Amino acid sequence: MPLKKFAAFFVVVVSALGSSALSGEELTVHFKTTPQLKLLRPFADPADLALLVTGADGRPVGEGSAVISLHAPPPGAFFSTDYPLVEGTLLSELRLPLRQGKANWKYLFPIRGEYRLVVDVTANENRKASKSFSFHVSENPKKWLALGAFSATLFVFGFVAARVFTGKPTNRVSLVAAALLASTAGSVASQQRLASDAGLLKIEPATVGKPSEVSWSLARGGTIAGATAALSLTIAHLEKQKVVFAFDRVPVIGEWSMKFHFPDGAEYRVTAIAEVPGLAPLRAEETVSVTGIEPPAGPMIRALVYFTSLIALGLAAGRWSKRRSRSSA
Repeated sequence: MPLKKFAAFFVVVVSALGSSALSGEELTVHFKTTPQLKLLRPFADPADLALLVTGADGRPVGEGSAVISLHAPPPGAFFSTDYPLVEGTLLSELRLPLRQGKANWKYLFPIRGEYRLVVDVTANENRKASKSFSFHVSENPKKWLALGAFSATLFVFGFVAARVFTGKPTNRVSLVAAALLASTAGSVASQQRLASDAGLLKIEPATVGKPSEVSWSLARGGTIAGATAALSLTIAHLEKQKVVFAFDRVPVIGEWSMKFHFPDGAEYRVTAIAEVPGLAPLRAEETVSVTGIEPPAGPMIRALVYFTSLIALGLAAGRWSKRRSRSSA
């Protein structure tokens, strides 16, 4: 092959490889929450989550879809969260279409800590992009105040007990530890059974600690089985009367599914409303009783050690104070 032709061929190959490499980098994924991340609190109110996918020119892409995975924060160094079985697990995984480069949904963050959101985007002309977002959800300040007040109460209790009973050694620390252990060991949720007689909405039996599959489909065998529907789905916590997940009017062809982690052993209501052209809205609803599992022993032992240590410190301080007051008298 002549040198000039070889050089031209080499330039064409390099250009093609470069353009294909750049095609995966043309897309930019933006993530936003309302309210702002610094204002989010666990199990307070659902946040509005939004994705925006833009091209190299900064304009939103046209058609496309996004696979969204939300991962819970890892376990804390000492204090566990309200739902220790949720820590470090997959909270949700779903696919949402991009409309003018945007995808929106609601989610109620269950625990404090560092979350990770992974987004895999496929846009028109087979352009793809992946991005991971890490963000922190802070604990409600009222809970830290409550913990501080309770800790101070335990210390004062130990201090007063030592002042009153100083003279003969007592085994009150052991007695209090046993009482605390008995009080913390009695939280077990009830058994769960999912009743479903609707063919449109199906929910895998839910257990705390792992995600369950939530699927929806149009009735099979009919003329609308493969039709396009505008699907709205809501998952609500019945006891707390809060929406924990929702999206509105997402275009769905025939069927749709997601993975969702129910964080506690309570009852939830899942409601799906599909709007098909020419038909009245199709509504399907299920009540999910989540099977609760007893928390691991580690967080309970750490909490017990912390609380009994406060009482022991109070006892030591009270005895020292009592003896000092006697010696100075």
